[in-house]
Amino acid sequence: MPVSSPRAYAALPLSWAAVVLALTLTPADEMPRTPVWELLSFDTAAHAGVFFVLAGLSWFSLRRQRRWPRLARHAGAAVLAASFLFGALIEVLQLTMRLGRHGEWTDLLSDGLGAALAVGAATAWAGRSSRGRALACLGLVGAAVLGASSAPAQNLPRARATIKKLAAPELHGRGYVKQGEHAAAAYLRERLRALKLAPLAPNYTQPFVLDVNTFPGEVSAAIQSDGTKLATGWRAGTSCIAAPNSGSGTAKGRILLLDTMAFTKAAVQARYLLVPWSKRVLLMRAADAARLPQLPALLQQRLNSAAAFITVVPKLTASLAVEQAPQPRVEVLAEKVPLWLDKAIFGDTATGTAKGHTVWGTVRVGAQLLRNYQTQNLAAVVRGTAQPDSFLVVSAHYDHLGMMGPKAYFPGANDNASGVALLLELAAHYARPENRPACSVVFLLFGAEEAGLVGSNYFVAHPLVPLRNIKFLVNLDLLGTGEQGATVVNGRVFEAPYKRLLALNNAHHYLPALAPRGRAANSDHYPFSEAGVPAFFLYTRGGSPAYHDVNDKPAALSLAGFAGAFGLVRDFLNAEGAAHRAKK
Repeated sequence: MPVSSPRAYAALPLSWAAVVLALTLTPADEMPRTPVWELLSFDTAAHAGVFFVLAGLSWFSLRRQRRWPRLARHAGAAVLAASFLFGALIEVLQLTMRLGRHGEWTDLLSDGLGAALAVGAATAWAGRSSRGRALACLGLVGAAVLGASSAPAQNLPRARATIKKLAAPELHGRGYVKQGEHAAAAYLRERLRALKLAPLAPNYTQPFVLDVNTFPGEVSAAIQSDGTKLATGWRAGTSCIAAPNSGSGTAKGRILLLDTMAFTKAAVQARYLLVPWSKRVLLMRAADAARLPQLPALLQQRLNSAAAFITVVPKLTASLAVEQAPQPRVEVLAEKVPLWLDKAIFGDTATGTAKGHTVWGTVRVGAQLLRNYQTQNLAAVVRGTAQPDSFLVVSAHYDHLGMMGPKAYFPGANDNASGVALLLELAAHYARPENRPACSVVFLLFGAEEAGLVGSNYFVAHPLVPLRNIKFLVNLDLLGTGEQGATVVNGRVFEAPYKRLLALNNAHHYLPALAPRGRAANSDHYPFSEAGVPAFFLYTRGGSPAYHDVNDKPAALSLAGFAGAFGLVRDFLNAEGAAHRAKK
């Protein structure tokens, strides 16, 4: 009987190895590290599956070849050694070639596990006995269990898709221009409904109203030197933003730079009282703008009558306000201010050329102060199997800063699409029958956090569950990074729970480090802890510096601590009473 060509058999594992190399060494966006605790995550299970196939094909090839009989007899040991070396080579290449991928020992462990399962199954099958076949089936079952475990504790691709959706242009920055926050709420209702969570209010919705200043119209500023061709313009988003309390309108006037001696010299203050401010555009540095309340009340009143304000800031950081100033106000990025402006005002100190040019400024802001705007919180629950009237709460705000003008919008990927994504992953975890919690777990998605914690304050004033029955609240905000670990606000207030959280992190290495902070009114945990509800606010550190600007995009997020934060919060909630209890 003719013997098949050895090369045909060798081509199978070699081809598969080439595919594996091509896939694992393809450059990619920076990938998140898999925490040590998550040995059976999707990524590690995928590694085991790939090497299960590679080892099986290699064993088959070595056993059937006739050139090296001794190698055929010891195919199992040879395949295991070769698989380990091949896996180590891949991790070393990923570590040294800077392809946006990480070399991790957990991946190598998974490679070895997959290869061992394949060799064990193949060797047992080759025994041609019922016992051998049973062992082979056991090996295949082990592989199947490994594959089943790849339905991960948290689904990172799904989380990235959630962040991308919430930060997409069609949601208009999840603010109040074009009702972006309503569009975001509609999307999130469908996600809660798909998870089959029970609503805590009709259609998951707790409505409330707020006042908020918005910017649906053009936002821009420009300066021009009189009698020259020197001119510079600034557009919303990348070079300027509207001040949160900016009024609406277009103003043009002569630029007057605020003299810092106005804070200390009475003569300068007296001179400023005589300036016709309604015809002037006040130009000042951010540090001086912060000192305006220190000026005499009469001078403050005169400055507030200026035609417009231009404040030069080191970074564009937008926020929201509930009132409007009487004039248009913009903030301009310092690096976008031209050198010629300084020379026109002060003269050229390098050449001794005296100043002598009047500089004119134009500021345009299309602002609209919305009164009694109706928005909402979203609230859902997974009912506890043993203590349904005792609650653990996971919260995150879904709103952001919206739009500024007809084109610029604030994506809010880190703030706080990332926290919403983690909340939804935790909701998916507890919604599964095998993870049904002993006490009820509530999931709160707050609106109007950026407008001053309006949604969470409203919930505390009108709770959908008794506040006294809330055992603990974990608020998730800014979870898109994690290279430097995480900070726990209220960690110094609730010391015993923080010690339990820290012990979990030390035991399982979820995040590189945890750091406690004291009391702070910087997210939606605050109204709860002020009302006597124990609460933490968890946010990750490191990575992208984008915050409240147009650069807070999904592509900027590493999600380096996302899986670790999931494991840490899940285990903390379980320790506080959410752990599943099997029915007797």
